[in-house]
Order: sequence, then C-alpha cells, then structure tokens
Amino acid sequence: MKHIVIDARLYGPKHTGIGRYTKNLLESLTVQPNFSKFKFTLIIYKELETEVKKDLGNNFQYVTTNIRHYSLQEQLFLPFIIYKLHPNLVHFTHFNKPILYFGKSVVTIHDLIKHFFKGRLNTTKNATIYWIKHFFYIILTNIVIKTNYIIVPSDFWRDYLIKNFHIDPQKITTTHEAVDPNFLNKINNLESTPPLKNQKPYIIYTGNLYPHKNVQIIIEALRSLPNLNLKIICARNYFTETIEKLINKYKLQKQVEFLGYIPDQEFKEIYSHALALVHPSLMEGFSLTGLEAMALDCPVISSNSSCLPEIYQDSVLYFDPTNVQDLINQITKLQKSPKLRDELIKLGHLQVAKYSWTKTAKKTLEVYQKLLSSTIG
Repeated sequence: MKHIVIDARLYGPKHTGIGRYTKNLLESLTVQPNFSKFKFTLIIYKELETEVKKDLGNNFQYVTTNIRHYSLQEQLFLPFIIYKLHPNLVHFTHFNKPILYFGKSVVTIHDLIKHFFKGRLNTTKNATIYWIKHFFYIILTNIVIKTNYIIVPSDFWRDYLIKNFHIDPQKITTTHEAVDPNFLNKINNLESTPPLKNQKPYIIYTGNLYPHKNVQIIIEALRSLPNLNLKIICARNYFTETIEKLINKYKLQKQVEFLGYIPDQEFKEIYSHALALVHPSLMEGFSLTGLEAMALDCPVISSNSSCLPEIYQDSVLYFDPTNVQDLINQITKLQKSPKLRDELIKLGHLQVAKYSWTKTAKKTLEVYQKLLSSTIG
C-alpha cells in the first residue's frame, strides 16, 4: 500500500483560505472510492489535534509537531520528520516545502501575489527584515515551482507559471476550489431576499485590507453615492488604519461601518439584505469571497482582474479596478434595477453549483495516482 503524507499544519478557518482549502480537501478525500487504497498520514500542529481528529476521525494517521510554517526550523528539521515516515509521496498544501526534502512531492501554489505587490506599503515589518524575508521567499518559491509537481486553484495561475517559469504543462494541474459546505447548506431556494425596507441600502466588502485588495476604490466611490452605506467584514489589523484615514479624509464616517470578525453562521442575514458584495481586488488566487456571497443570496460586483472572470464567469457585474467611475456605474445600475439583482442571485446560485470539493478531491487523488505510477514529480 502506497503511503501519502500531507502537510496539514495550516488546517482550518484559523489559517484563512489555505486553512479552508486544507480542511475541505481532506474531508472530501475520505469519501473518494480509491481513498482506502492508500495509507494517509497528516502532519499537524499539536494544538490542532483535537479539532482535526474531530473532523476527520480515524481516516488518517497523525503526526504532531510544533515546527511553525515560514520558520528556519521548518527548513532544517521538518524534512527529518517526513523522512522517518517513509512516504511514497508528500503533498504540501502551501508553497513552504522544505528545500532539503528531496522525495517525490506535489505542492499547492495558491497564488504568487507577493511577487507582484511588494515594498513598505505591503508589510507591517521593519523594512530590513521585510526585504530579507522577501528575498528568501522569492528564492524558495522559484526552487519549489521548478522542482515539484504543482497544483494551482485556477487556470490563470497555471498559464502564468507555464509561461513565466517555463514549466512542463504535464507537471501542473488546476483543481478549482469550492464554497465551504456550511455556506452551501444555507441555500434554500432561488428566491431573492430584497434589501431591508426603512434602512439605508448598503454594500459589503469582506476580506483583509492589504493594498492589493484595493478597498480604497470603494471608499472613493462612496463620495458619489451619498445614499449608500458600506459594511466591512474584517478583523482589525495594521492596514485598517490606512482605510480609516481615507474615510476621515473624505468625511464618510457615517457611511462606513466596520463589523470586525463575523462567524460563518451570521453571514446569511448580513449578505442576503445587501445590495451587493463589492470585490475590488487587483489579484487573487481563486477567491471564494464572491462565491460565498452568491451562496448566501448576495449579488456580486467584481473586479475584472487576474483569475476573477475565470471563476465568476457571467454571474457578476464586472468593473475596471483602476477606474472608480466604472465601479460607480455598476453600483448605480444595480440600485436602479431590482430585476437585475434577482437575475444575478439566480446566476450566482448556478455558478456556485459548478464547483464542489468532491470534484477537487477527485482530481487531487488523480494527481497522487499519476505521480505514484510515474517518474514525474
């Protein structure tokens, strides 16, 4: 029986998008017909052991460690833990594979956003420390990409890696991600929920406030939309201050509300009554944000950049993320047409249904089988 080891240290919602990817992939792998033909071992953080075992039960063997991701210990000592397990294949669910592990492996590259957005405005660290870490990040990602079989979440990144890193197309596979089942379970029908009466209409932004998320364009658009509010769902961080300064500059305090962190079960009420979710990002790896909104009866107005047209297709209104008037026009169009809002909600449900973690797991297991039966990787 072939032995597959999966680095699942970044497991669960605590680790944002990568954590959701790892959790949903592992849960869906267990129901694949060929799952029992392999021995699976997960490497997890000690503090996640109870949570992971509750979710996954006895379907996997577990090895716990306190070696943190992005650390020097990860590069020096994690390979020895893996070698002791004698795997036939290792799946690293993030790019941070130790360069001293030379066994057969597959690495999921979620995006290369840090290659595009770099510099003092993109970090909270001391400038010297930031540039040292960025230098090693570039070296590490180049080594990982060129020496491993790669999984990516969108064809946008597959094409980019093939073109810019000269990768053999046979060594890279796209496995689209999907909405968490907890969101899908909230879709009851195709009937839309209108914005609340006797309440000022609002749009939503959900996500962090890093510069590449381009939230400032929504703030700028609000200056021309005095009868519209914005609710921001995001845990406070260093970059919140930048957005708050912009809000104060334009005197928009009464139009913008920071909701902080919102548990998944509370999203439905906020999303379903919104005019739309605005997704202004300049670059994404896959972007579940819009799909999650669609699953909760919320139309989406999205940037037309990077992979977003591939993932959302014809289910959203697109705008140029560098053109504030384009965004204003799309918001205004939606405000004037309840019929368009209803149509977008229905298209959104259909778009969400195109993706599933079962499909992702099936394709991932096919990658494992391909690597185990060949010299690729």
